[in-house]
Amino acid sequence: MTRLPRFVSFVAVSLGCFDLIRGLVHTVLAGSTGVELSGVDISGPTGRDQLVFMIAFGSSNFITGAALIYLGLTNRLGALIVITVIPVALFIAGFSLEHWGADLQGQGVFPGTRNMKIYAIICIVTVFGALLLRFLDAHLPASKHNLKAE
Repeated sequence: MTRLPRFVSFVAVSLGCFDLIRGLVHTVLAGSTGVELSGVDISGPTGRDQLVFMIAFGSSNFITGAALIYLGLTNRLGALIVITVIPVALFIAGFSLEHWGADLQGQGVFPGTRNMKIYAIICIVTVFGALLLRFLDAHLPASKHNLKAE
């Protein structure tokens, strides 16, 4: 079995819980709290489209949240793989926004942008930390550190 540090599970479950909260805000509460938090005006001509996208995005938060919690509790390697894919996907989305000229200006600038940057940084730090500890585990005597096997 692959030996990975326990903090991978902790981060996966924590991010999973955060995703479930985001899913709730982006779906069930989208028309009230979600709109108020994001500062989006859904009364305009594109308001319905923005609401549809917010709700569709929220459904994916439920999926990633459930997957991260499950993997964090059952499979650290699987959790680490998902945590690795998340910032890659966010980078591709950011690149695509820039490429297609969809600048985040006006109503497109919402508080979630900052949260997603923090989310991505947590993922990146977790991946590098886990890989570093995995490397150290393979090259140092077991008595020097405490990694629990999966």
